[in-house]
Amino acid sequence: MLGFVSSGNIGAMSNVLKMMFLLFMSMPLMAQDERYLRQVLSGELNKEVEIHAKKYSYTIHSPFYALDLNDKGKPEFLVFVKKDSEDWIEILDENKLKIYSYKFETKGFDSELYRVDFKTLGPRTKILLLYYYEGASRYLDFQGTSRIYALTIDDQDLSTLSALKGTSFFEEKKDLKGHYHKRNYQVLLVDLNNDSVKELIVKFRRIDDVFIYKGQGKWLGFNQHQ
Repeated sequence: MLGFVSSGNIGAMSNVLKMMFLLFMSMPLMAQDERYLRQVLSGELNKEVEIHAKKYSYTIHSPFYALDLNDKGKPEFLVFVKKDSEDWIEILDENKLKIYSYKFETKGFDSELYRVDFKTLGPRTKILLLYYYEGASRYLDFQGTSRIYALTIDDQDLSTLSALKGTSFFEEKKDLKGHYHKRNYQVLLVDLNNDSVKELIVKFRRIDDVFIYKGQGKWLGFNQHQ
């Protein structure tokens, strides 16, 4: 035998169900609020979080190259380092203790630092030009690029070491159809504005990328189409 429920009873039951549903949904929020309040009162939220240095599974060093970077009569050492899939340049003092490091941006396999030039940029500044092969990619097309990086040293003070990520100066590419091209740019140091400080120029045919050194590790770069 079927029973029938009046419309008034249905409305009352509906209100009860709504209240139960809201109470059920608010329980996790109440628990979260309680945990948060407990953390505030106990001081847990104010605790400093210890950050651990990244651990590498393997590290490979190139030979050490000796250069007197600050004209003090004692050499510093440059070393190219591979840490897992990352490439770094490190500078060590006369006791081979690390005083500076910088990570390159790698694009593919076989990346390497293959040339370093140490030159005078201006009366107060020395420059290390780093010729870095970013690696090759063989996904669909083959493409490989090199990029110029620059490390500056002001007033013979190694604490002023600062890096500039320059522009690409070499590119080779071969597509699926077999078309191959290669662009090899010139990397120059030239005083364009006669202020006794040379500009870094990366030149290919009628295109110049010019970087002007402003001091204290800062550069101003612009692209000039002639």
